[in-house]
Amino acid sequence: MNRRAVKNSLAQSFVVGLPGLEAGPDELALVAEQGLGGVILFARNVDSPAQVWQLNYDLRRAAANAEWPPLWVMVDQEGGSVARLGAPFTHGPDLADLGGADDDALFAHGARLGREVLAAGFNWDLAPVLDVHAMEGGIMARRSLGTDPKRVGELGAAFIRGMQQAGCLACAKHFPGLGRTTADTHKVLPTVGLSREELRAVELPPFKAAAQAGVAGVMICHAVYTALDPARPASLSPVVIQELLRGELGYEGLVLSDDLEMGAVVGQMEPDQAAVEAYLAGNDVLLMCHRPELALAALERLTDMVMAGEVAPALVAERARRIVRGKQALEFLPPDLNVLRAALAENQRG
Repeated sequence: MNRRAVKNSLAQSFVVGLPGLEAGPDELALVAEQGLGGVILFARNVDSPAQVWQLNYDLRRAAANAEWPPLWVMVDQEGGSVARLGAPFTHGPDLADLGGADDDALFAHGARLGREVLAAGFNWDLAPVLDVHAMEGGIMARRSLGTDPKRVGELGAAFIRGMQQAGCLACAKHFPGLGRTTADTHKVLPTVGLSREELRAVELPPFKAAAQAGVAGVMICHAVYTALDPARPASLSPVVIQELLRGELGYEGLVLSDDLEMGAVVGQMEPDQAAVEAYLAGNDVLLMCHRPELALAALERLTDMVMAGEVAPALVAERARRIVRGKQALEFLPPDLNVLRAALAENQRG
């Protein structure tokens, strides 16, 4: 592979955040000239349904005019306490409030969210949370479907099927499970001292159910699991990603890092270095949600490593094939704006 081909393949692994409400020349160049795999939007990028649809349309059109596969446009729209899209989009309930519902209700909830975000121009909703709420004061208490690993898996799988049948990719998070920590990875690096047996009994069953349901992606968290890899957070650990998720659970879809600019990471190393380590550990998709220039720096470093023989070109090619395969069903452009208006009007009537 020549340098340009290597860089193009690596660029598809990067997903970046953007600063504002519009796609200016810099933002359009990121997806059209740099060929990054995707963007992720937050509340700072959303003012109204029509505005966010236009932003997503402009970004996806820029990628469609280039030589790259369709652009991922991601959002964290879990509902409830984590919802980047406010009213008139569906804004609740928390998954904790749905833990007593049946599978049909979770399928319908996932489908409703999926239809809305898809009509708004997104194609990947980073939901559902599959952490099992297993301790008092746990950080995921409101975002978790409950305390029973089996039911969390069943309900989460129903949510995933609903969202993906609606045409929007889903993502199970935060592997291998953040349900037994009170520490917030946005701020600090937690340490989880569970044994492998405890992890297999409580934390892992929902993710196995998600894999069996065909979830498009699994997000790896920034916590150290001492029984798995005491030296590295899960997001940077080949043991967690390649041996546990890929090997033991048999997951074949896309693996995403959590945001590599979170406090759990930047307290240990620079985000661009973390991106390199996350890629080498086995993540297919690297989220850098605030400063795109860090993603570009990491992209150059990885390209240099491949050209110097420090990273095998075959690894890059394999990762790129998995990404392209995961994008095969995606359209280049979002639905017409009238589809979004109709979806929101229908939800208001319902």
